[in-house]
Amino acid sequence: MQIYEVTLNGRQYAMLEKMLCTYRASQLAANQLINGHELFYDMMHDICAPVTDGWCTYEIVLEESHDKLDFLRFMTRQVFVDDEDYFVKQIGKSFHCRKDFSFKIDLKF
Repeated sequence: MQIYEVTLNGRQYAMLEKMLCTYRASQLAANQLINGHELFYDMMHDICAPVTDGWCTYEIVLEESHDKLDFLRFMTRQVFVDDEDYFVKQIGKSFHCRKDFSFKIDLKF
């Protein structure tokens, strides 16, 4: 399994922490490896939550989620160097990831 290391600034780290489910957010805080499939599933779920909860549309979510979408692209670029939209293109579809990998997240102050 490939392990990707990424250093985030405080703003990026806080955004990622909010996008993860409670269990994976605690893994992040404990500086543990996070399964890549679970990491991106959480991020996609967070972006799509207003739509799946029934109070928004994909068009509105994509218009209002610039920071989250840019961050999703930034994280995706670590894994799929030539296709930063690999996960963005899956918004509104069934999620899949074609490789096994983990992320090690470092916070840069």
